[in-house]
Amino acid sequence: MGVSLFVAKRYFFSPFKASFITLISRISMIGVGVEVMALVLILSVFNGLEDFQKGLFKTFDPDLSIVSVSETRFTLSPSQLQQIASISGVRSVQPILEDQALIRYNGKQLVVTLKGVDSSFIASKRLKNQVVEGDYLLEYDGHPFGMVGAGVFMAMGMNFEDIYHPIEAWYPNQKALAKFQVNVDAANQKGFFPSGVLQVEQTFDNQMILVPLNWMRELTVADSATVSRFEIMLAEGVQETEVQSAIQKIVGVPFQVQTRDQQHAILLRAIKIEKLFVFILMAFIMGIASFTLFYALSLLVIEKRKDLRTLLAMGMTPKQMMQIFLSVGLFISFSGAVVGMGLGFVLGWIQQTFGIIPLGIPNALIDAYPIQMEWFDFLMTALVVMVITFLASIIPARKAVQMTFNQLKAD
Repeated sequence: MGVSLFVAKRYFFSPFKASFITLISRISMIGVGVEVMALVLILSVFNGLEDFQKGLFKTFDPDLSIVSVSETRFTLSPSQLQQIASISGVRSVQPILEDQALIRYNGKQLVVTLKGVDSSFIASKRLKNQVVEGDYLLEYDGHPFGMVGAGVFMAMGMNFEDIYHPIEAWYPNQKALAKFQVNVDAANQKGFFPSGVLQVEQTFDNQMILVPLNWMRELTVADSATVSRFEIMLAEGVQETEVQSAIQKIVGVPFQVQTRDQQHAILLRAIKIEKLFVFILMAFIMGIASFTLFYALSLLVIEKRKDLRTLLAMGMTPKQMMQIFLSVGLFISFSGAVVGMGLGFVLGWIQQTFGIIPLGIPNALIDAYPIQMEWFDFLMTALVVMVITFLASIIPARKAVQMTFNQLKAD
């Protein structure tokens, strides 16, 4: 053990003569511990929210999605679709035609998103577990049905027993509007009956209705092969990045193959940016709290000025003297940081296991704040503590060296 570290250890573990110095140092340790605990828990909550969002997307989003870079609707050739379907790991290729339309029922009207899907969607049993009422079907005896989001179902006052009044869907007739014909032909109209209620998440529930693909094409006057995108479902254990690259080679530059995270890149990026700003804010607050460490070390320098003169006369270099107070600052901060990390880990584990702090949102998909602890957050927190400790300790350390030399010159 070096001389500087030995002296710093004695200063830290030995009780200070001045009780006020001891009080400030203990306050500094507690402040660092509380800030570290809060930072670890807040970062873990953001991790939990991101993990929850990804898990939520997995319930209704495909593994991969093929979209056009420039067009809202497009087609792929039969040979391209066959090549995609033959890729190892591809379980199904599902054509999707999606657009907004106006629905009317029982004197009420609402703008919703109609998502046209075919039999491959039903065969893959996507969203089947999210049907909370009714049946999982879109066609029966040639009649079209729709699986309606729970929010839309309640807002429109829909009723499964009403077999005489279908839900009317209205979609603008682009050809008529291009000729400025504002009449009964300005909008296409088709009807369907509700077959089931879907409960996925609030945005989905308040605007989405699943309808048959052919019915959707008739409503929007789209060609038989026109789609908004193709949704790809993969087998378990398949590396999606490899399949993504293979599909991208087949469809070429005009199209983009997106993973589930890329489909929601804006939302996930927003969560990461919020997490970054919270981290910076908490680090700034921790820096303010470190002023108590600055005062504790400054008072310690004044108290130990006779010891410092003796050590300097015994041959200690100015660099070693600075290292003494830097080490004391590290001892104070890291003792508080270790306790704070330990408490943060314990509280995070309790919340993750038992959910003691409720979310406080009625009808939410989760009852308590989600927690996901990651070692990287603990590492970054330790680095922040180290940097702040160095900045708070360097001035008292220099002050100690300067004051000791000034006293020697005065003698």
